[in-house]
Amino acid sequence: MSSAEEAFILVKSAIEALDEELYNAPDPKLANVPKVQKEAFRQKLQKIYDALISGSFPEKSQRNSGISRAVADGWPFDSELAVKIMKAEKAFMEAREFPNNSPDGES
Repeated sequence: MSSAEEAFILVKSAIEALDEELYNAPDPKLANVPKVQKEAFRQKLQKIYDALISGSFPEKSQRNSGISRAVADGWPFDSELAVKIMKAEKAFMEAREFPNNSPDGES
């Protein structure tokens, strides 16, 4: 699995987990995290996902969205969602482009 494929999977998983948190089953541990912050992170992850899908990767120096720092500073340390979000951002920051510029390797 390429680094971009791994990033694609982790970002998609983080988006799905955020959607679950926002719309279906909020984690009581995250009750003090403002909904607006969760929604903003969801939007940033969607932009990352869109960049992965389109194959238009920004330079690595331009990929830090600041999500991980905000999560580390203000979210509970034992939050599974926090870990997913930070792993997704880190994977994107380290990703190389997909073979043939698509997540499935096809043009």
